[in-house]
Amino acid sequence: MFEDIMMGDTIYFSTPHKDEMKGKAVMKGPHGWVVNAGGRYGTPKVVSQSNFIKLRKGKNRKPDYFGNFFN
Repeated sequence: MFEDIMMGDTIYFSTPHKDEMKGKAVMKGPHGWVVNAGGRYGTPKVVSQSNFIKLRKGKNRKPDYFGNFFN
């Protein structure tokens, strides 16, 4: 499931305090996916395979070619 993530998908992940959060996938980084977790200024979070829970595919999803090339 983690390999199927694309930009625009909604990702559910766990925090170090065992809470569940969700956010929209923005770009792929060296440690996992960077997620916009909401808030006034768009709080960034990093989702790796260790804290990934599930994914909901978005309507306007597209692959991150630059992130795959760069990493």
